[in-house]
Amino acid sequence: MLDLQHVYAVVLTALIFVPLEWLLPARKAPKPERQRYLTDILHVVIGGLLIRVGTVLVLLGLIFYGPVSDAYGIPMWLQIPILIAMRDFGFYWVHRLYHSVPFLWRFHRIHHSSEHLDWLASYRLHPLDQSVHSAIVLAPTVLLDFSPMAVLVVTAIYRWHTILLHSNVRISFGPLEKVISAPSFHHWHHANEEQAHDRNFGGQLTIWDRMFGTFYNASSPRPSRYGVDNPPRENFITHTIEPFLPGKNNG
Repeated sequence: MLDLQHVYAVVLTALIFVPLEWLLPARKAPKPERQRYLTDILHVVIGGLLIRVGTVLVLLGLIFYGPVSDAYGIPMWLQIPILIAMRDFGFYWVHRLYHSVPFLWRFHRIHHSSEHLDWLASYRLHPLDQSVHSAIVLAPTVLLDFSPMAVLVVTAIYRWHTILLHSNVRISFGPLEKVISAPSFHHWHHANEEQAHDRNFGGQLTIWDRMFGTFYNASSPRPSRYGVDNPPRENFITHTIEPFLPGKNNG
């Protein structure tokens, strides 16, 4: 069943980021590639539906387990930064795990298969990969019983920030980049360049990479190449099924 709210959100995102990438490009955009756009659009529509189903299942499991604490006593202005830090800390370590465990990398490499980053690349996700990510993101939200308003604000910040990080835009956060992830920081995480491999794992924050020795500060603002070696074919079905198949080259 098509989720119209999801469609409206994607259309709104396109109306914002397509002009932004045209006005402030970080690098020259490649020529339009029909197959790449078709693959990413199917990730948006079909992959997005599968991810939402997986997320609902995770959420139901967490609700069944029930909250182990109550964060309602914490002021709202403090709940939001605490929740961002907790979620991103979990994201950082799960993200590192996906890069270091070969079986998990099979699924996560689909996200890294984009050879040209833009706002659509943020939707190129394997459903299993993103469902596990959702479990990590939702766990502190549900188990610590944060305020629904805090959850709504943090979720909105996370979604828009994620799209921005993948976008082909020339935007800097200045001194705030010592703490907050900027597009250039995340673009280097997607670089197909040896010196940048397994670096810059943080989602919204750079502090975990700085703290645990995985921060990469490049001299140039953007990498020359993105993607992975031996990428999967530009095909949504291939992206969904190939990680489950034995004997495939998933390096």
